[in-house]
Amino acid sequence: MISFLESLVVMGFVFIAVLAVGKKFFASVTVYEYERGVKFKHGVFQEIVGSGKHKYSPASTEIMVFDMRPTILQLNGQELLTADQLSVKISVAVKYQITDPQILISEYEDYEEHVYMNVQLKLRDVVSSLQLDDLLGKRNEVNDSLQQLLVENTFAGLSIVSVDIKDIMLSAELKKAFLEVIKAKKEAQSSLERARGEAATLRSLANTAKMLENNPELAKLRLLNTIENSKGNTFVVDMANSTHSIKEQSNA
Repeated sequence: MISFLESLVVMGFVFIAVLAVGKKFFASVTVYEYERGVKFKHGVFQEIVGSGKHKYSPASTEIMVFDMRPTILQLNGQELLTADQLSVKISVAVKYQITDPQILISEYEDYEEHVYMNVQLKLRDVVSSLQLDDLLGKRNEVNDSLQQLLVENTFAGLSIVSVDIKDIMLSAELKKAFLEVIKAKKEAQSSLERARGEAATLRSLANTAKMLENNPELAKLRLLNTIENSKGNTFVVDMANSTHSIKEQSNA
């Protein structure tokens, strides 16, 4: 005769077996508000399911859940050549968003890898078309060009939200050479400004000399003004073929 304890053990095994069979034939999945589920039955697309808890039979049905929020793809340290054959390492962040998960499944085996490869190739196209100076000095334009190329590529089932080039890294030798070029340009600009200033001063002196030469009375007035503004100095002035010694005593 089976004891009560043995009965409980048997009932436990039966319960576990029922649960195992139930899990095989019945399951559920929770889809959150920011997600969408793609439902297949016997491998055939059925519908896009929204948020909520959905029960289904795993034996015949599958629900694949996708996050519909924007996702950021990071490409770090991409080594590329510019149009002038200089090597740079670029890090870029691309934000994209799934728009149609059913198309995404139908078109790509691995859509994330597809996006990664396309961003990598388009980045190479953009960088290889630019000189290093333009690449470093026109980052916003480079961002726009890359984003435009990715948008034109028309990814099925998703959209490109934004592109941001985060870092452009040069080798130590190239960085040193580039800094020396910038220094030389600044020194040349400084020399040019100094030369322009000196030329302007010379022009001003030449114009003043010409005015004084053509206007003797103006020259006398300038001389008298100089004497008036000078204290404790002696001036010898030749005026009208006579020499006068004019001495201003200091008020001190």
